[in-house]
Amino acid sequence: MQQIILSWLQADKFFKVLALFATFIVVYLSLMPPGQESNSWTFLFFKQDIVLHFSCYFLLTVVYFTALFKHNSAIKTSFSFSFFIGCLMELLQLIPFFERTFDLADIAANFTGSFCGILLIQILFGDSLKE
Repeated sequence: MQQIILSWLQADKFFKVLALFATFIVVYLSLMPPGQESNSWTFLFFKQDIVLHFSCYFLLTVVYFTALFKHNSAIKTSFSFSFFIGCLMELLQLIPFFERTFDLADIAANFTGSFCGILLIQILFGDSLKE
């Protein structure tokens, strides 16, 4: 099964387009004005916002890895890209125009999600990586 996935990852144009699309979605969701939060929820004592940040940057890191699979430093670059975008989106939320609020907990959730994405990649593809 791992060989099938590795051969599929060689089709990098698809994954590069997917990474670009995912980046645009993350930017849009991060900067759009907040809506009415009538149904707030929690997961294992974590509030909705933290769970969404973790999930988003976990998936974004995995998507970046698939797009950069053929590069020598795919793990480092995918982590750097996703964490940089997460920090940039939080810093842009300081601008009053976006009607959003900066939160260090969101940056911590972004980092944790990106880091867990890298851990998953190393567990699944540790022997196949070019690092």
